[in-house]
Amino acid sequence: MLLAGKVAVIFGASGAIGSAVAQAMAREGAQVCLIARRQDRLERVADSIRTAGGRADIGIIDVLDEQAMLQQTALLARRIGGIDIVVNATGFAHDQGKTLAELTLTEFMQGITPFLSAYFNIAKAVAPHMGGKRAGALITVVAPAGPMAVPGHSGHIVGCAGIEAFSMALASELAPDNIRVVCVRSHAIVGAVQAGSYTAEVFAPKAQAMGITVEEWVDGAAHSTLLKRLPTLAQVADVMTFLASDSASAMTATVVNMTAGATTG
Repeated sequence: MLLAGKVAVIFGASGAIGSAVAQAMAREGAQVCLIARRQDRLERVADSIRTAGGRADIGIIDVLDEQAMLQQTALLARRIGGIDIVVNATGFAHDQGKTLAELTLTEFMQGITPFLSAYFNIAKAVAPHMGGKRAGALITVVAPAGPMAVPGHSGHIVGCAGIEAFSMALASELAPDNIRVVCVRSHAIVGAVQAGSYTAEVFAPKAQAMGITVEEWVDGAAHSTLLKRLPTLAQVADVMTFLASDSASAMTATVVNMTAGATTG
């Protein structure tokens, strides 16, 4: 098993990506701790993991509350005996599609502030409880917009680019503590909307403007890639599980491209 003996904390574990990653890591032997704001959804994920023979605990923490993150993560780390792996799978509703003339400053910042705030709070809270003799891995997932030049996505583009840049900064700062930082850049994910992803809300205005369903919009996105297909939830979860393992111990300060060729930079 890739993660036997490891303790993994997944932030955003009630979402489509977070829950898929939690289940994949549990299958590979990790003890997983699922963090989000919705206890009912976390319980369903935890029950699924336990039914399959895995080990899962849950924690209710608001990742946008810096003090709560620091205090509750410290308590969690003491309770579970330290942290080996952290996954940032948090997501927030934001605007995609409005041009500069239509966009307000508040809408622009919705694509930036919560994403970077959550990532900062997570990194600051978990870093003191990772690394040293127990090599640590901090894995985050980001949409592909950062290197794109696409009208109507300004806040989203800046937010995605910021996540990738912050990953590089974290990797340089945390490397002396034996903590790796890897960012996974994924395109729209097959099955994510059906699994309850918040992206259904994000993609809906685009689809409505084109007179199609969200599912049809996602199918169309596949045709814009070099491979003419999109990553699946299982593929994203499996890649993130591998990146968290000792098999990827030489990988840090990098962005892993899972856009099926939609971006190449």
